Amino acid sequence: MITAIQSGLKRLDMTERRIAELLDETQWAKDFSWNQLFNLSGYFRVYRAVKGAELFHEGQREHSLGIIISGEIDIVKYDFQQKETVLARLRAGQTFGEMSLIDDEPRSATAMAVSDVMFLFISLDDFNRLGKEKAPLALALLWKISRQLSQRLRRTSGQLIEYLSGATPDE
Repeated sequence: MITAIQSGLKRLDMTERRIAELLDETQWAKDFSWNQLFNLSGYFRVYRAVKGAELFHEGQREHSLGIIISGEIDIVKYDFQQKETVLARLRAGQTFGEMSLIDDEPRSATAMAVSDVMFLFISLDDFNRLGKEKAPLALALLWKISRQLSQRLRRTSGQLIEYLSGATPDE
């Protein structure tokens, strides 16, 4: 769970209805009905981060999934010399942190706010509570996450093949 210690982050208090409305405005929500979004909303927390804020750090043992409502986030990795490589720039409607939520392992990368960002987080504890209280909805959420992870893996596999073959995207 995000802690108050993390600078540049603030938790926002919103009604479940407002959280459902925020979700409904994203492309991410297209596979869910309004009723499903409203039922999901009670398990999410809303946060705002200022530009440059670190949402989580590689190696951190915190397990949650984020959905970007507005703004942009970079997912970055650092090499042994602390050189930063941006793996992805994510925008409104995209998710981040899925791997840590699913496999209960430490964060594999760092998430940084590129601009002021509003996002929703569901913690592993809240996800498990959702599974106990509303199993079909938890399954629908897990299915959505699985499809997104599969799409990202396919894209990464394609990029790896291009890299190994020496091709560049402009060729």
